[in-house]
Amino acid sequence: MGLISTSSLKAAEIKSRMLKDKLSGKKIIILDIEELSFVPYILPVYNALKKKTNKISYYIATHYPGDEILKIFEIPEEKQFSVNLSKEFSRADIFLSPHIYGEGNKKSLKIHINHNQPVKYESYQKSEFVNFDVHFLTSPLHREQTENTIRKYGLEDMDIKLFDTGYSKSDKLLNGEYNREEILSGLNLDPSRKTVLYAPSWDEGLSLRKFGKKVIENILKTGNINLIVKLHPISYCPENGPNYLFYTGGVNWIKELEEFDRYENFRHVPSNNVDPLLEAADVMVTDVSSVALEFIMLDKPVIYIDCPDFFEKTLKKTYSTFGDTTAEFVKNDPKANAGRHVGEVVYDIEKLSDVINESLADPDKLSEKRREFAKQLSYNPGKASEAAGEKIIELLGL
Repeated sequence: MGLISTSSLKAAEIKSRMLKDKLSGKKIIILDIEELSFVPYILPVYNALKKKTNKISYYIATHYPGDEILKIFEIPEEKQFSVNLSKEFSRADIFLSPHIYGEGNKKSLKIHINHNQPVKYESYQKSEFVNFDVHFLTSPLHREQTENTIRKYGLEDMDIKLFDTGYSKSDKLLNGEYNREEILSGLNLDPSRKTVLYAPSWDEGLSLRKFGKKVIENILKTGNINLIVKLHPISYCPENGPNYLFYTGGVNWIKELEEFDRYENFRHVPSNNVDPLLEAADVMVTDVSSVALEFIMLDKPVIYIDCPDFFEKTLKKTYSTFGDTTAEFVKNDPKANAGRHVGEVVYDIEKLSDVINESLADPDKLSEKRREFAKQLSYNPGKASEAAGEKIIELLGL
């Protein structure tokens, strides 16, 4: 008799636990935390659900069962398993995923709760989009992108449900629960200085992987400022993770940026949660990251580094199947451009510090445009996790 694989044993163990949950009258939700960077998008909804009912049993699907970061959920390691097992568990009532590639069992209600605002592509890929029964929408802009996906692929007859829940991750930020002075003091930075946040996205061809340390060097030329660097969460993908090379370009960015620690006004904050830093910063420097849209909601200036390699090469290679995604669309359409049309665009990296100084000197220059655009960026601001929790409870019939 052949040896039973470890994954088969784990699947059998989870199935047994789920059966006991069902017999005790519990509903079952699988939280898809494939990458640890997804924690901030799932945790607020999980916490909202825990406050509302004790009739749900939770499981975690991840590449990193037992990781220290997952302890915040207080879900025992015995209820954590590899993502490739998710499809096996037909007793799960809901499969909740913050990314469009999540795969749950056909008998589960599969809910997509987006981990970002719309950026980089014209519409979702059909093959992934239709794997979900329900899409929780972050904003009117997200609804526009999602409805465009449905029209483009003729999916009107499918029973795909859309609910306007909001962007749960931003609840604390929009409720004013962070204090700028406390955050900067906690980082041992001078609160009296203006603060610049460099928050790039992760793709090949974008500012981090194209210009690397040159961006930071040029920001530091600005003068009497604080500089906080917070990379896209996926840029901190662990070296033992299966997607490390794809997401990081094979660079350990924490080690790569250590040389700047000698500057007393520089801090690299490799956290999963960018929100406190958004409150602390006066100006953001980015490229095509959806975090810019969160900053715009605070009516603060955003500076975009133009990245021709991304627009001319990466879009075709990585996003060619995402609808009619083109360089002109991603540069100019609000559904994809990360707010570039309401910010300043830098085409020469050597001029970055000059543009930062101009934005710090006149932060209200584009305020009217930002505030108008911000109306398209949020449902249920400050109450999104509560809205998502209420909808999940309704869908479970609790």
